[in-house]
Parts: sequence; C-alpha cells; structure tokens
Amino acid sequence: MFYKLSNTIDLLKIESAFDAHFKYPSLYETNPIINGLYEQSLPVITKENPDQINYAIWGMVPQNYKDGWDSFQKLSNTLNIPLSKVNTLGWVHSLLNQQRCVIIVSGFFTSYVFNGEVYPYYVYSIDHKPFALAGVYSILNDGFLSVSLISSTKQNELKHIHNLGEDFPIALSSEDFEDWFNLDINLPNCGIENLKPVELNAHTISKEFYKNDIIYDAVLEPANYYSLPIHSLK
Repeated sequence: MFYKLSNTIDLLKIESAFDAHFKYPSLYETNPIINGLYEQSLPVITKENPDQINYAIWGMVPQNYKDGWDSFQKLSNTLNIPLSKVNTLGWVHSLLNQQRCVIIVSGFFTSYVFNGEVYPYYVYSIDHKPFALAGVYSILNDGFLSVSLISSTKQNELKHIHNLGEDFPIALSSEDFEDWFNLDINLPNCGIENLKPVELNAHTISKEFYKNDIIYDAVLEPANYYSLPIHSLK
C-alpha cells in the first residue's frame, strides 16, 4: 500500500507547471511527508475542472457519505485502489467514469525487502518538477471532495526497487495528465498502456521515514546502506 506522499513544490511553480490555478491558494502548504493514515488533504485537478486546483481528503468515501472519514477508513482503507479491482467495487466504478482526477505531488515512497530488512525509497521526477498521480474522487455530503490513488500493474522502471507488490501509482507529467481523463475505462485494457509516464528517479532514504511522527529537514536526502545493492534508480 502507498500511504505516504511528498509535496515540497512552491505554489507558483505548481500553477505554472499545470497551467492551472489554486481555488484556495491560502490553504496550500508544502509537506515533505504526507501521511495518509491520518486525515490529510491533497491538491487535485478534476476532469470536470482541468484549469483549477482544488483539495480532496486522501482516502475516498462513497458519494454523499454522511459519517466521518475515519469511520469509513476503519472499514475499508481506500488510500489507493488497484485498477484491476475497480470493476468489483460498484460504488468506485460508477465514479471512475466521470469523476477522475489527478493528485499533484513532488514525490512518493516505496519499499524494498532485502535480507530480512525493509528499505524506504523516495521516488520523484527526474527534473524535480511536480507531477500527477491518477486518481478518482467522490463528493461528500458537505461538498468537500475525497480521493483515492489508482494503482496499476503496468510495467515501469521502478520494479527493481519495489518487491512488496506489483501495483504502482500511475504517474504522469504536468503536460500529459489529462490523458488519464480521456481513457475509456469500460474497455478491457482501457488504453492504460498508451499513457506516457513521467520519467522518474529514486534513492534510498533514512529508515526514520517509517516512524510516523518523525519529520526533519533532511528526511528526503539520500541514505546509503552498506548491505543494499541498489541505492538509487539511474
């Protein structure tokens, strides 16, 4: 499961990269580690309003849901939903046709198991620009949005540093993010193989990353481990 993201990009640089403007710019804050296990808001661009950057609570709940976010997450963690399972979740499939979005990030994290130990990797665009992760959103009873990442088994360059599962977030550049909006999700393969991925890089970071309440200035900096054969993705 991908439950942590990063967003360290300046607001103006995000608006310039995506050619869109924040609906509520005063609410935007950078955060090196966004932990989805707590209730967190993410900047999103929806299919309906591709020129506007809004906010959505990470961890989608059903459309017009009336109870609290945490009550639903205890029943079903929806930080990310595999594309292969969308058809089995009727309440998600109906939304994915019309309510797609992308989540704006500067990076995300993955883990690699080697010799009985787990090592964290920070994944980011090779040009250090903000990029998009494919998602789906719902509209809550109070008008706010909630969102889930859509993951896929599509082949990608990160398979060598991730062996805890086959699914990955669908990462797109700020120039190509609207391609996610145009897929025909009802087709068997929905054209996902034709999406142009953003070029990514990755490096190992400190294992302090796994401690939920620890965030410090150098948390995203490279950390080398003597026993690990792959420290970074080239």
